[in-house]
Amino acid sequence: GCSFCAKAKQQLDDAGIDYVELPLHHKVRSKAVGAIAGASTVPQVFINGKLLGGSEALEAYLRQAA
Repeated sequence: GCSFCAKAKQQLDDAGIDYVELPLHHKVRSKAVGAIAGASTVPQVFINGKLLGGSEALEAYLRQAA
């Protein structure tokens, strides 16, 4: 159910970029994402091991890459 996650996955699919989704149980999601990405929202997108950010950051990245 996360609309931002769905949008990010669709953008990656449209760009032909392979990705791995790591689904997290809602009880640990904010703690895990906070510990890994220093953020409390999802999705958090990593490219080549570096944090890009959320769905808006992904959208900007894909615009620049085009």
